[in-house]
Amino acid sequence: MWLLSPAPDVPAALNHSIIAPDKSHGPKVNLTWSEPIKANGIIRNYTLFYGHEKDPQKETFGKDTLSYSVDVLGGLTYQFSVRAVTIKPGENVTLTVDIPEYGRFSFLLSM
Repeated sequence: MWLLSPAPDVPAALNHSIIAPDKSHGPKVNLTWSEPIKANGIIRNYTLFYGHEKDPQKETFGKDTLSYSVDVLGGLTYQFSVRAVTIKPGENVTLTVDIPEYGRFSFLLSM
């Protein structure tokens, strides 16, 4: 008889910080998450879904990766979701982030 393992809990935390554009890069969102409180097995990877209305993206990371930086566009709202995966995918923890609109030349004025 096979024992069915439940899927992992959601990652315990999903946090973000917005990194303003400068001379070398546009705006970014730095994401960090924590391992699920109950893994219900061995975590194989984490899956990140993100994007704004018309640009969904998906990234998969190894079990030891608990952060990622995403290039974003100013003036848009992004949704980020992360889930842990064992032999089954867990539920997503989700975060919505409004990215400020940065003036085209605002970073040039600070040079």
